Amino acid sequence: MKIKVSKLGVIEQAEIELKPLTVFIGRSGTGKTWTAYTLASIFSKYGFKEYLEAYSEKKNQVQYEILERGIQEFLQGGNCQINLVDFAEKYAENYINDVAGLAPNWLSKFLNTARVNFHNLNINLTLAEFKKEFIESIKKRVLEKRIKFGSNISIQILKQEHDDYIYFYRISEGGKDNLKLPSLLIKDLFSETILGIIHQCFYSYVYIFPTERTTYAGFPFSVQKRVKITKLEKIIEDIQEDNDQDLDNQSPNQKQKVLTQVIELLNSLDEEADTEKSNTDKQKRSIGKSAVIQSLTSIIAGASVKTDDERKEEAEKNPQILEYIDLANFLQEHILSGHVKVDSSTIQNEIIFQPSEDVNLEMQVASSMVKELAPLYLCLRYLVEPNELLIIDEPEMNLHPAAQVEITEFLAMLVNAGVNVLITTHSPYIIDHLSNLIKAAECEDKESIKERFYLERTDAFIAQENVSVYLFEDATAKDILQENGRIDWGTFADISDDISHIFP
Repeated sequence: MKIKVSKLGVIEQAEIELKPLTVFIGRSGTGKTWTAYTLASIFSKYGFKEYLEAYSEKKNQVQYEILERGIQEFLQGGNCQINLVDFAEKYAENYINDVAGLAPNWLSKFLNTARVNFHNLNINLTLAEFKKEFIESIKKRVLEKRIKFGSNISIQILKQEHDDYIYFYRISEGGKDNLKLPSLLIKDLFSETILGIIHQCFYSYVYIFPTERTTYAGFPFSVQKRVKITKLEKIIEDIQEDNDQDLDNQSPNQKQKVLTQVIELLNSLDEEADTEKSNTDKQKRSIGKSAVIQSLTSIIAGASVKTDDERKEEAEKNPQILEYIDLANFLQEHILSGHVKVDSSTIQNEIIFQPSEDVNLEMQVASSMVKELAPLYLCLRYLVEPNELLIIDEPEMNLHPAAQVEITEFLAMLVNAGVNVLITTHSPYIIDHLSNLIKAAECEDKESIKERFYLERTDAFIAQENVSVYLFEDATAKDILQENGRIDWGTFADISDDISHIFP
C-alpha cells in the first residue's frame, strides 16, 4: 500500500510504501514519529469512529450507493444481501482516502496538542498490489451477530468464510412484528457493519508503543471497570430471563421483580455515568491523554485483566494465537531472562517481574530493558491477533547493543507470524542487522547459518519483499532499501566515520 504525505510538520512531501515490516530512520525532528502516528490515527479504531460520526452527519465526501440500496431494501422487505467483494472493489480505496481526508480535523486531538494545527495536511493512499490481498481478506471474513430490539424483534447479520455476500435478516419471535425500527438506526447499523469490515481488512487493530512506555509499565491498573461491566451484564441477563413472557401475562410479583431490576440497572448506569463524567473532567485538566498514550495504557490495562483461560479460548478458535503466546514466552525467557507476571491479589492489578522463581520485583525497580519490553510481552501474550499492526517508537530504547540485535530478530519473527510492524529508529545495530536478516532469507540452507545469529531462529530471516526502509531528511522520506538488500543509511555512517577520525 503506497501513501503520499504532504504538509505534515517538517515534511513537505513524501511517498512511502507500507510493508509487513516498515522502518523509519533519520535524525530527530525529521517527521518519523508524526508520520507513524498519523498513519495510526487513520488505520486505528479511533479513525474509524471519527469517520462514522462524519458519515452519519454527512460530512464525508464518498457516497456508497451499494450500501444505501441495501439499507432501503432492508427497510422495505426486512432482509437484504450485499456483495462485500463488489463493495470493496468499488469503494475500498475511496473509503480509506475519505478517512485520511478527515484526519486534519482530528489529528490535533489524537496527538493532544493545542499548539499545532494540521489544516494543510494531505494524505493519499493507493492500494496497488495490496488490493488483491485486501480482497482475499474480505472473502475470508466471518461474522455472525444478532442484535435484539425488545423481546420479540432482532436483526441477524451473517457473513461466512469464502462467501462474497453479507446477509441481514429481521427476525420476529412469538408472531409479533409490529415494531417499526427508525431508519437512522438501520443506517447506523449497516454503515458500522459494512464500513467496519472494510476498515479492519486494512489492519484488524492498531497498537501503539510510544517512548513513554517505560513510565507507564509500572502503573497499577484497576479491575474495577471489569467488575462494573460484569455487574451490568448480569442485571440485563436477569431482566431478559424474567421477561421471556409478555408483561401482560405476568403476575404482580413478577412485574415488580422486573421493575426492581430495571431500577437497579438505571441506578448502575447513573453511577457509571457519574464516574465517566468525573474521569472526563479530570482528563480535561490532565497532561498526556493523547490517543497514543491511551493506546499504550489500554494495552497494559487490557492485558492485566485478561485471564489465561480467556486467552486459551481465543487460541482454540484461532490456533495462530498459540504462536503469539509462544513468541511472548520466547521474548521473556530469551531476551528478558525472566518472567513478566500480573499480580491480581488486590483490586489493582500490578505488573511485576520475576528474574528468578523466588524473586518478585515491582516494575519500577526492574531494569529499564524490562520496562521497555514488558508492554510488548503483555500485548503478544494476551491481546494480539493476526493482521494487526504494532507501531513501536524506537524499539532500541534502553537496550544494550546485543539486545537491540535480538529485538531486531524478534520483530522479524513477529512479521513472519502474521503481525505487521512499523518502527521508528536511530539504531545502526537494527539497520545493519536487518540487512543480514534479508540476506539470510535468500540462503537455501538456512539451518546451516542460524547459529551465526543471536536468537538462532530461522523464522527471524525475513524476505526483502516484506520490508521497506525510509530515511527521513530534507523534508521528505527516501527509500533506502537497495535491490541487493543493503540499506544505504548515511545518516549514521557519516557520524561513525567522523568520530573515528577525531584523533589520528
